[in-house]
Amino acid sequence: MKRPPQRQAGKPPLDLIEEATHLLRTAPAATLAVYYLGAMPFVLGLLYFWADMSRSPLAPQHLAPASLSTALLYFWMKFWQTHFALRLRAQAAGEPLAAPDWLPTARIVISQVVIQSTSLFLFPLALICVIPTAWVFALFQNATVLNDGTETGTRVLFIKCRQQAMLWPLQNHLALALMAFFSLYVFVNLSIVSLVIPSLCKTLFGIESIFTRSPWAMANSTFFAAMFGLTYLCVDPVIKSIYVLRCFYGSSLQSGEDLKVGLKPYIKPALKSSAAILFFLAVFVSLPAKAGTNDSPAKAGASSQAVPANNLDQALDQTIHERKFVWRMPREQVVEPEAKEGVIMQFLDKVGTMVRDAARHLWDWGLKILRKLFPHHLPEHVTHSAPGYGWIMTLDILLYSLIGVIVIALVIFLYRLWRGYRRPPPAVASEAIQPVPDIADENVRADQLPEDGWTSLARELLEKGEFRLAMRAFYLAGLANLAGRNLISIARFKSNREYERELQRRAHALPELLTVFGSNLSVFERIWYGMYEANRDLVLQFAANLEKLKAGG
Repeated sequence: MKRPPQRQAGKPPLDLIEEATHLLRTAPAATLAVYYLGAMPFVLGLLYFWADMSRSPLAPQHLAPASLSTALLYFWMKFWQTHFALRLRAQAAGEPLAAPDWLPTARIVISQVVIQSTSLFLFPLALICVIPTAWVFALFQNATVLNDGTETGTRVLFIKCRQQAMLWPLQNHLALALMAFFSLYVFVNLSIVSLVIPSLCKTLFGIESIFTRSPWAMANSTFFAAMFGLTYLCVDPVIKSIYVLRCFYGSSLQSGEDLKVGLKPYIKPALKSSAAILFFLAVFVSLPAKAGTNDSPAKAGASSQAVPANNLDQALDQTIHERKFVWRMPREQVVEPEAKEGVIMQFLDKVGTMVRDAARHLWDWGLKILRKLFPHHLPEHVTHSAPGYGWIMTLDILLYSLIGVIVIALVIFLYRLWRGYRRPPPAVASEAIQPVPDIADENVRADQLPEDGWTSLARELLEKGEFRLAMRAFYLAGLANLAGRNLISIARFKSNREYERELQRRAHALPELLTVFGSNLSVFERIWYGMYEANRDLVLQFAANLEKLKAGG
């Protein structure tokens, strides 16, 4: 069956990805600046929204404005991605980019808002169904690429995007599969680099952080969201370039624009050199005629018999059997005698032969090294077949190995002896005085003082009239008590609500404990984060609930 031409069947996926990468690499810096002008604010805004909604205790109060801001940043990104795609399309067609006008710009904004807003619902559904994922993804990518503001309605643009998405499905699926694998590769590399950076900063610059003391502190949802954002910024420009080329070649099936681009490098040089081409044609036409009139028959006969036929055949046979030409010849069918052994035994015999050859080569290589190390004990004429060779070789190896072990043991003994002389005298047993942390600092953790230390600090602050700080000290004392009972684990990146959820999981059999902690947490957040003022009675009530918390369970 005759295969359709490549122009009708579409380019192979690897060729398409390579061409898209080249198109992006040769794009001017202004084109990439247009893309990141839209993508960077959205990625940063989305990360802030993610971290705020997952950790802030006041997240429900500003959920609506934060969501609206993130949606506006999303449409801002799609608008600039459309301009990025238009620049790449003009670069692929070899045409100058048209100056922007307010009417096409308004049409681009409206079309992107209408079409891209549905992607947040249709694409997850396509992922659940699996099969239409590639077509739906191509549809929304085409909406970014083909939206040049010339269509008078969104329906016309949607039809064009759907037709282009249905074109070359095998190319679309394979290209998406390769880019998905590449995205995973980029994600893993970025994650490894980000995990290693704190250790490098500590090693090179002595910067200590929570991530060097506990690398697992980075294993949270915000870290993975940041890695997904960086992966998107690295991979998405290549994906946009792929769909720019798909739309360019798809529209060229009717317009022939790709053929025009292919002919452009040859049109101007052909016009400029037409006179030179005619001149050379005239010269080459006249030369054979002139040669035919001037050459004599004697010279012609002598030139025709300059190389004997036998020598010529021998030279041709020698040339075609050289190594650089043998691979072009068809493979000869070697007739092997029927073997009595089966296929598996033949395979094992070949493997054994290969292992024996490799061992022989390794033995010869090791023998050459030993001859260089021990030229007097192992001369060149001695081989492994010589009598007494194995015994002499074994004796030399054992002798030098024993000398090496003795030297290493002596070095270790001297090093330990030197460390023993430099070891400081044992310190007098004394109880370390723990520094009092700054209770007003937001980074203070409950494990920086024991439970009694927080309680003593809270009573001192209560006597001084620092009711707000005294309440926080009592709250940290409660967290230290729960951590000592293995009901929660203290971590800097945890919020109060995360401590409450962790306590609900571990102490679900102690309902009174959960009630007391929830009451204290509510009062503490109103005082510490809110506008409520603390007084002595409120702090004393908080301390009484803390005693119930200690007695609970």
